[in-house]
Amino acid sequence: MTQSAATPCVVFDVDGTLAEFDAERLGHLVHGVEKHWDDFHVAMADAALIAPVAKLMRRLKESGETILICSGRPKGWAEHTIAWLRKHDLPFDGIYLRAEDQDEATDPEVKRRALKEMQADGFKPWLVIDDRSSVVDAWRGEGLVCLQCAPGDF
Repeated sequence: MTQSAATPCVVFDVDGTLAEFDAERLGHLVHGVEKHWDDFHVAMADAALIAPVAKLMRRLKESGETILICSGRPKGWAEHTIAWLRKHDLPFDGIYLRAEDQDEATDPEVKRRALKEMQADGFKPWLVIDDRSSVVDAWRGEGLVCLQCAPGDF
């Protein structure tokens, strides 16, 4: 029995990558041990689109690429995230979010676990777009090319 080849894909983060994110103003809601997801999602519901990254995403999709979303946002808030993506007409083929048991996990831990899930689902990321330095380092530590789209020392 031959195993089917994994589907190449490009992975995009949301906050600070596709959606404007003011880490100084909002970071305390989600970067500490205790997360305040309600307040965060209310604040991010009207986040502005980061146009150059969105343009890159759309061009990649138009060229036939499979696009995955990978965010540190919790799975329980998937509807809010998908609504924001659709509001901005952003194309994606799958979404990977923070698992229920990962509320205290760091963003790099969340992204490493999501990568394993993607691979188990038959995807093979060849490029990642993210903003946070610690997460960019984690992707690169997994052997992936990760383009850092914004200063991310927070």
